[in-house]
Amino acid sequence: MVQTIASINDAQLENLINIMSTAPQLDKSSSAVPPDPQVQPSKQERRKFTNAYKLQFLERYDACHNVLDRGALLRREGLYYSCVSTWRKQLSMANNGSSGKSNTKRSDHLLRENEQLKRKLAQAEAIIDLQKKVSELLGTHILPRESIGGKL
Repeated sequence: MVQTIASINDAQLENLINIMSTAPQLDKSSSAVPPDPQVQPSKQERRKFTNAYKLQFLERYDACHNVLDRGALLRREGLYYSCVSTWRKQLSMANNGSSGKSNTKRSDHLLRENEQLKRKLAQAEAIIDLQKKVSELLGTHILPRESIGGKL
């Protein structure tokens, strides 16, 4: 039985409206690709500390009387002890007048290597002198006579 819209009474119209309002509706956005359940990391920028803040913090850190106070200060400021040690190194380098990392490690290594090579050279020269003396005593020459007058 097909009814026309004109033949529907008010009760039937209200019933249809109730049915339509309670029926699940398809949303076009829900039929699209579901959202990614993976949590996206938030990109926080690194904090940058001014030299004045570093000095002020080191003074407050040094003013603490015990380890508990220092730990509480670090937690309150959201810092680690590595920051404190790095800032102290920076402060000591600034006070000494050196800029950046020094090459003392490299220069120490080169000095040790130089001394070692000097000792080896002295030992090699002593061995050569000894070989010359032995060859003179035995009357044999290590190098042929032609090369002695020439270049060594």
